[in-house]
Amino acid sequence: MNFKVRLITPVIFLFLTVTGIECPAASPEVVVVQSASIRPFVDALEGFESTCDCTIGEVIITGAETSDIGDKVRRLEPDAVLALGMDALAKVQSIRNIPLFYTMTGGMRQPFPELSNLSGVNMFITPERQIEAIKEVFPAAKRIGLIYDPMNTAPIVERAQKYAVGHSIEIISRKAGSARDISSILEGLKGKIDVLLMLPDLTVITPETVDAMLLFSFRNRVPIFTFSEKYVELGALAALIVNPHDLGAQTGEIARKIMRDPAKNSPIKTYARKQVLLINTKIARKLGIVIADDVFKKSVQVK
Repeated sequence: MNFKVRLITPVIFLFLTVTGIECPAASPEVVVVQSASIRPFVDALEGFESTCDCTIGEVIITGAETSDIGDKVRRLEPDAVLALGMDALAKVQSIRNIPLFYTMTGGMRQPFPELSNLSGVNMFITPERQIEAIKEVFPAAKRIGLIYDPMNTAPIVERAQKYAVGHSIEIISRKAGSARDISSILEGLKGKIDVLLMLPDLTVITPETVDAMLLFSFRNRVPIFTFSEKYVELGALAALIVNPHDLGAQTGEIARKIMRDPAKNSPIKTYARKQVLLINTKIARKLGIVIADDVFKKSVQVK
């Protein structure tokens, strides 16, 4: 990736002016704020740069910053900001006078979705597609359980419930106000669900609650369908995941449209468009769940 701004020298500019040749419009500059220096964020940024028709300015890692990120970004005077990750988005939400773009985020707390200058792609795959994938992997499943904090993922749950009504699926949802609620909620779900759908909810997902969910799965032979390869490796049976590069490219396409004329283009908030199905074959055997051959052929096996 090239993060250097290419400038037209005064001599070249004068030549273009005298000869009547129009000087090419400078591409908008985007400052990037990211939550960590990790490979998925690098891939997402590469994807964003490939489609945004912009110049990437300074890249700021929030973990290394002690000063106010918003103030630093304002001093740089970019045309727009890209936030990679939830922490990065939280650090730039005070910026209101230029377009903000986000990606590599999961369930988002208010007031992020209400910012009038905010657009981007949520890495959580649409609830409709999640339910379709669950039906493909577990065709006999009729009851999908999920635990969520209304402050984080209520819109996702509402969409899932609406979609399930016409597709022979019952969504059994339970609200959690804190991570401490998860164990008792799981206890109450015994015998009531066929699949546990794990949402990328900041309240619900912690190392301790994930352990509790995996234990619930093994003891009750209830498979977990999740959103992350990490949790499939830990013991969830299946997941739909996104490709960070494509997620960034999708965000870049939105940014290109918005930055062409921010005044005329309304914010765009959407979900990842491409998915990969992962299946943990070892967990399937342990739980005694048989996966159809056609599902195996279009999935990636994690052993």
